[in-house]
Amino acid sequence: MVGGFRPSSSLLIASCVTSLGLAVSSETLAQPGATGGEAGVTSGDSGAGGETGRARYARSMASRTERQEKREGQAARKKARRELITVRGERGSYAATESGLGDKRATPFLEQTQTTNVVTHQTIVDFAPQTMEDMTKYVPGMVVGNNFGGTQDALIKRGFGAIDDGSILRDGVRMPIGRNYQGDTTERVEVLKGPASLFYGMQEPGGVINVVTRAPDFHRWGAGFGTQWSSLGGGNGHLDFTGPLGKDFAFRLIGSYRNENYWRNFGANKQVLVAPTLNWRHDRWDGALSYEFVDYDNVLDRGAVFVGNNPVSGPQKRLDEAWTASFGARHLIASHLGYRLSAHDRLRLSGGYNRDDYHDRQADPSSYNVRTGILMRRYRANTGTLRANGSVALDYLGTHELWHMKHEITAGADYENRNQDQGDFVQSANQGGFNPTRPVYGGLAPVGRVNPSNSNLQQNINSASGYLKDNIHLTKSLIASGGVRYQWFSLRYGSGIPFVQTTNASYTKALPFAALVWQPFKTVSFYGDYSQSFGANLLSAGTVLQGGYKPTTGREFEVGARYENHGLTADVALYHIRKKNVLQSAGLDPNGNMIQRLTGLAGSKGLEASLTGALTRHWSAILSYAWTDARTLRDTPQTEGHQLIGVPKNSGSFFLTWNGTLPWYRIAMRAGGGVHLVGTRAATLDNSFQVPGYGTIDGFASWTVPNLLSHQVRLQLNAVNLLNQGYIIAPTGSAFRNSWGQGRSFAVATNIAF
Repeated sequence: MVGGFRPSSSLLIASCVTSLGLAVSSETLAQPGATGGEAGVTSGDSGAGGETGRARYARSMASRTERQEKREGQAARKKARRELITVRGERGSYAATESGLGDKRATPFLEQTQTTNVVTHQTIVDFAPQTMEDMTKYVPGMVVGNNFGGTQDALIKRGFGAIDDGSILRDGVRMPIGRNYQGDTTERVEVLKGPASLFYGMQEPGGVINVVTRAPDFHRWGAGFGTQWSSLGGGNGHLDFTGPLGKDFAFRLIGSYRNENYWRNFGANKQVLVAPTLNWRHDRWDGALSYEFVDYDNVLDRGAVFVGNNPVSGPQKRLDEAWTASFGARHLIASHLGYRLSAHDRLRLSGGYNRDDYHDRQADPSSYNVRTGILMRRYRANTGTLRANGSVALDYLGTHELWHMKHEITAGADYENRNQDQGDFVQSANQGGFNPTRPVYGGLAPVGRVNPSNSNLQQNINSASGYLKDNIHLTKSLIASGGVRYQWFSLRYGSGIPFVQTTNASYTKALPFAALVWQPFKTVSFYGDYSQSFGANLLSAGTVLQGGYKPTTGREFEVGARYENHGLTADVALYHIRKKNVLQSAGLDPNGNMIQRLTGLAGSKGLEASLTGALTRHWSAILSYAWTDARTLRDTPQTEGHQLIGVPKNSGSFFLTWNGTLPWYRIAMRAGGGVHLVGTRAATLDNSFQVPGYGTIDGFASWTVPNLLSHQVRLQLNAVNLLNQGYIIAPTGSAFRNSWGQGRSFAVATNIAF
């Protein structure tokens, strides 16, 4: 089976079964990562035998006699044969008929107890997103926050989110600060909206994101090779190699190299990636062990400086120097071991460790003189920061009948350690002579002295929890769900030379969950839920906390409706969130450090709607809209009642795609495009200035030749921001360091399957 590389991953999706003539069984596609089923493990690990929907319900009603157990096995094999069609449809569709993020097991779309949005594999193949920020184009209610010069994932969900808020997982393992999406290794991306602390611990109340990676093929060896060339200059190459190692093992190796010019007037992004995966299964056992190594050297772009509501220079000319960059190496190890106790019971031990050895160099803007037009800058650098997360979890997944009602039980316990250890923070004196409208580079040298107050930052968090959730099928159309998590965490924080510890505390809290799902019709369901969040407020290097420290807590009420029919899914949700002790940016102190403080109470309420999937045989769509009212509800008079930073009241997208077969050589063609719209956003806590809304247009076209010299060959063209719209993608809470969104670019990709 061939695939697993971007953007040529469609070789695995669209035609590896038909065009290459491979006899792939449903068992293959149900392997971990193939459908993106369970968070933290895989689609094949769906709890009770990988069954979903009414098939699982029918099996759970059977008694445990020997004869019935035999019939259950036969039913499971028939179910597996049917699953081949379902999985094929999902992998070639913008719609996802199930998700594993909300229940740690694959749950049908109409039975999910919370709002879940999925960026499917076909969406990733067609639109070739480069970073996690690109996912905001396809998920309602999610926008980009302060991304530290385009180097960190910072996604705001339903009004809440920040750098290192703990909301991004890779196969269920929490990821550290940085870029956590790799298109070459990603199968799909799932977003669980609202508080997700029940299963995922310390989280923002806006939601959690899980990146599901690709898994090995147990049945056939295959490989794919591809290149992508950018109109900006440079590009990338990638290789995917997968197949069985005997009867019980399967292996996959993905590698890529990138050297691509930055979209502004200078700079380049470079990366080397190596990602081997080994999966194992025998009798009742299954397991997986994966490793990913990334060596990166990326642009750190300090963006725009504002005077009032206007930037002092446009997106063409940078305010940085040629030496500005973020660079380092990342290591990720993830694993799981599962044992099936019976047809209805399963144990799973999962864990992971990741480490990011990070460095950066900044040409940091510090002040601007309106009269002279001169920008003061200074050299700043993190000489070495270790960011590491480790976690382990033991889960029980059971499906049983009690009093003629099916119970889907998930219970478990987890432990996690999060650690950040920063070395020397170097800083120079402020230096003038730089005019943003007529920049002359080379005047600021990367030379400075150690800043003792900002150096030696140490932050360590330990947490342990137990949790339980039961989805009770009261009838065939009514599900009641209840759960609770008991969370403990301790935080130790300090900085400076000499080191001064400012926080050493521990906290506990019980977090309840309740939901009700009613499916009166085959294609329609309604749901409502209540959930809570709890977590540490995490401070970033180079920031100063104003006032005392407290953990953050949140709660949400949500109601919604869903529709699913013939490859088309739609949902609409109304929600109401309250969050206490919100960590916010409050400008710069006299030394140029970002000030952070806790607001008393913030709230978010809104409406989200989406429609994804097949409209007709040849036309598919992604349609999303979000209305979000996110405000500071209780704080100082200067900020109370004002909009939260970076949250637009209105945002949405519309993408339309045509697919069909051309009459020449059975060439399969796909072509599509659409618009992503984001409204005006507040740029400071007191709303003293705003950044304007924007709209970008993206498009793509691809052609796949099924048999060219005995190989499948694919050509794809992608266009980003076709109208070359200049816009601010991420306000930061200050007049300085606001990030520009990417300008117009084109990419041409060629791929071949072996």
